[in-house]
Amino acid sequence: MLLAEMSQHAKELSACSQCGRAEGSVGTFPLVIGVGRVCMQCGMKPVKCEACGQEVKMITSSRFQGKTLCLSDHMKEVEKYRQHIVKTFEEEDEPLVTLFSRAADQGPQGYTLLAFRRARNSTRAWEAEYEKTEIFLMRCG
Repeated sequence: MLLAEMSQHAKELSACSQCGRAEGSVGTFPLVIGVGRVCMQCGMKPVKCEACGQEVKMITSSRFQGKTLCLSDHMKEVEKYRQHIVKTFEEEDEPLVTLFSRAADQGPQGYTLLAFRRARNSTRAWEAEYEKTEIFLMRCG
């Protein structure tokens, strides 16, 4: 797939990645992640999400890691591949000792706590930074 096709905003006429129909004017074919630009006729065809089984229109789906996914499951899959996660904790809700304990014990599964610090430009919020455990072990092992 060309770099111009990967951009959300088309700069030149494109063709539907499914049927090959040429675009009438620039930017009329929406971009489906992992599929490319599709005409509205192909975009309205139903596809089945391979994660939850829900039937959705192609225009509201994506192709990620070789699977057709609804947008909800697409976001869940993308989240799995994030290397760093930062969670914010409000000091008003709980004392600092409890917040630190929660950050250490209840972090995202598969992630290691790297830092617990005062959030930028804040006097009440703290943030916990987590890194994917596999990456943390590669760097430190």
